[in-house]
Amino acid sequence: MKANGLSLLLALSAGMLGVVQGIINAYIGKFLGQYGMIIGVSAVQILVASLVVWRVKSAPLELSMIPWIIVAGMLGVGIMFGVSYATGAVGALPVFVLIIAGQIIASAIIDHFGFMGLPRNSFNLSKLGSILIIAAGVWCLMKSSN
Repeated sequence: MKANGLSLLLALSAGMLGVVQGIINAYIGKFLGQYGMIIGVSAVQILVASLVVWRVKSAPLELSMIPWIIVAGMLGVGIMFGVSYATGAVGALPVFVLIIAGQIIASAIIDHFGFMGLPRNSFNLSKLGSILIIAAGVWCLMKSSN
């Protein structure tokens, strides 16, 4: 399988696993509370990542990356909390449809400006039309969920 095909398959799989993780986190949060869930899940993530780093040769830590690691970790906690809380409150479908809509909007902005060294991919009318069609789908789904 070509690298692009594998990347797309991994992205699709990650999206599907993200839904499962959100549901499991919401379930754990009902028993441990949101902060207990975050601490427990994060502890397992640290353990798994540590085992992988221990077994797989990795690049040495660059000190200049520490602020970005902190920001990414804080974003991860916020995402984990938001997804778990919202999924537990309104269910998986509306939450993940809105997550996808948010990701599409953020991705369009990030691609347009080429943030953090990503290739620039200018925003155009075709992309605007696509986003508006997706927004209409989100609106229809949200209306049908009520």
